[in-house]
Amino acid sequence: MIYGFFLRAIVVGVISGFLCAFIGVFVILRKMAFFSHAIAHIALTGVAIGFLVNVNPLASALGFSVVVGMLIPPLIEKSRLSVDTIIGILLPSSMAIGVILLGFVKGYKPDLLSYLFGDILAVSSKDLYIILGLAVFSIVLMYFIFNETTIMSFDEDWAKVSGIRVKYLNYLFVLLLSLIVIISIKIVGIILVSALVIIPGAAAINIAKNLRETFIYSILIGILGELVGIIASYFLNIPTGPSIVLTISIIFILTLRRRK
Repeated sequence: MIYGFFLRAIVVGVISGFLCAFIGVFVILRKMAFFSHAIAHIALTGVAIGFLVNVNPLASALGFSVVVGMLIPPLIEKSRLSVDTIIGILLPSSMAIGVILLGFVKGYKPDLLSYLFGDILAVSSKDLYIILGLAVFSIVLMYFIFNETTIMSFDEDWAKVSGIRVKYLNYLFVLLLSLIVIISIKIVGIILVSALVIIPGAAAINIAKNLRETFIYSILIGILGELVGIIASYFLNIPTGPSIVLTISIIFILTLRRRK
């Protein structure tokens, strides 16, 4: 007998594994690993707002992360500071705001820890519908911007010369990354979510011979890591998020041996 909560966990795990691993390749190629980490921490403030105004924290986290995420590209363009410096300021600041807002949340909120550290086995039917909707939108968006994003990831100047609207595409990419990060927060939590985006792609780069293989291996590693991590957490009674991250980390270490 497959319990409903376990089936939901498997479905969400496969979705998250696919999306994170796919966009993770672009994130690595564009050197935006720190950016995905920032989006996750920005989401904490959105979660806090959700608890304060009594709306679904996943929805409020999505809205807040997208809005703030869209402000980052123009901020980078107008500032003399490097991308890492700007995000290094934004990350702890947003985290601090989120923690302060959570201090105003009255009563015990058992769901709060699931957003911080993840609890895929606690994904509700309502959460599943939200995640499915976001996933469909993300896949459609990926389809339309894939070719242009690929060119831009290797040579942004050439992309501009080729007539690609780089500025507009950057906004769409930030939107897509924000959507995928929010989808995965329920799985491994705000603290560990960037691992789902970065590690599968990094492992794939170690063993792939070309870009096509990189995407294929990354997706396979992402989905495999999610499934093994979920099953291990269920039968060993250990936290799901860390179990998934540890699984894909082990796979990454194995790919290092293969590369040698």
